Amino acid sequence: MAQDVSVSEETLTGALSLLVSLGQILLQNAQQEAAASLQTFVPHKITTLFGLITAGENFYRRIGVKTKGEAEAVWQKLYHHPAVREQVEELLKLENEWDSFLQSVDKDLQMTDEQLSGANPADSLSPDFVFTDARSKESVTLGQFLGQKLLLVLIGNFGWVPCRDHVAELEANQTLLEAQSVQVMVVSFGSVEGAQLWLEQTGCTFEMMLDSQRKVYRSFGLGSSFSKVLKFGCLMQLSEFSAADRDFPDFPHRLLEDIYQLGGDFLLDETGKVLLSHPSKNPLDRPSLKDVLQAAE
Repeated sequence: MAQDVSVSEETLTGALSLLVSLGQILLQNAQQEAAASLQTFVPHKITTLFGLITAGENFYRRIGVKTKGEAEAVWQKLYHHPAVREQVEELLKLENEWDSFLQSVDKDLQMTDEQLSGANPADSLSPDFVFTDARSKESVTLGQFLGQKLLLVLIGNFGWVPCRDHVAELEANQTLLEAQSVQVMVVSFGSVEGAQLWLEQTGCTFEMMLDSQRKVYRSFGLGSSFSKVLKFGCLMQLSEFSAADRDFPDFPHRLLEDIYQLGGDFLLDETGKVLLSHPSKNPLDRPSLKDVLQAAE
């Protein structure tokens, strides 16, 4: 736990300084590439910003913590030291510049998340919505699964660990969900090949449907966003997986599709009316099990 971590002022200052320096290099390179040609920068060169995950992992290891919250607790204890305070302020300045840059990229490219931001999300879904069953490859309608409450778990790209963890948590608590007459359906915008590999890797037993045209995603106002997926704080949280020695899934890049598509959880009643709407603000943002169960009561 963070309160048990003892870090010297010198160690913390050095770790913060290195994190800030690496972050600045990543951001400055990205800004230069974008200024030269935004179309060339996106979607390939922008992925260099994911380098912050490795920088964050190294930062956590240097000060002996595993999470962003624990790191913040450590520097708060030493914040009275001028050198620490200076580096924390530099880090916060970098975070602001990082996020502002990505927001400008979203705006300049008119990303779908930007376009959908003013739209009202659907308060119900038609039973006629057509999906492709990821296992059978057959076309099915939403109406075939209504008749009891249905939790739609719209995932991001197949490689996201947070999406996998969220589905695993729901599977571990399937008895509680079934007690509230809640059936879970995982929804992806990806390919059949990608979905079947995802099912194989995760061992997921829930129904899995494909929304290749992203009609359900768009109905709930879910678009693609560089600024939300590559948000500084989000990448620092993703560093926690590496700091905890968790491996990221070995998933072919060609099957990841749009890695900037946002997901969310939406609980429908027996007729398709939305009981719970939780559009994810970033790849880590999901409703708690408690929220889902309360909405299902």
